[in-house]
Amino acid sequence: MGNYEIRLAHDDEISEIVGIYHSLIGSPGCSWDLDYPSRETAEDDVKNGYLYVMKDGEKIIAVATAGNLDEWGDLQWSLQNPCELARIGVIPAMQKQGIGSILLEHIIKEMKDKGYDGMRFTVWKNNHGALAFYEKNGFEKCGEVFRFDRDNWCYQMEFNT
Repeated sequence: MGNYEIRLAHDDEISEIVGIYHSLIGSPGCSWDLDYPSRETAEDDVKNGYLYVMKDGEKIIAVATAGNLDEWGDLQWSLQNPCELARIGVIPAMQKQGIGSILLEHIIKEMKDKGYDGMRFTVWKNNHGALAFYEKNGFEKCGEVFRFDRDNWCYQMEFNT
C-alpha cells in the first residue's frame, strides 16, 4: 500500500471530486447519474466539513461524506447520536485494493472522536459490491426503505465507547 493522506476536502478540489463521482456512473450497482451527486452537493459537503478525500500524492483516489447530514433522520434507527455516511467512492483504477476500507476506517475514527455513537446510511439493494463492502467492514443491516425510486437497505454500526 502507498503512503496515503486522508483529510477534509478543500474548495479547490471540488472539480476533481465531481469527476470521481462521474467516473463511477454506470458501474455495477451504482445508482448515481449526472445530476447526483452534483457539484452543489460537493460544495455543500465541503462547506460543512463533511467531505473527506484520500490522496495518493497529488491525486484524489477516494472520497466519502460523513457527518450530521440529517438525510435519514425520519427513519427508525437504534442509535441515539449517529453520523451519516454518504457518497463514498473509489476511482475505478484503485478499486478492489482495500482503499475504501482504509478510508472508512479513518472516517469511523474521526466520527468517534467527534462524539457520535455510530454511523448509518442506506444502500440500493442492487448494489451488491457496496453491500459486500459494508458487511465486510462491520456494518449491520437494520431495515429497508423505498427512496429515490429504489429499494434500499438500511445499515448501521454502533461505535464501541
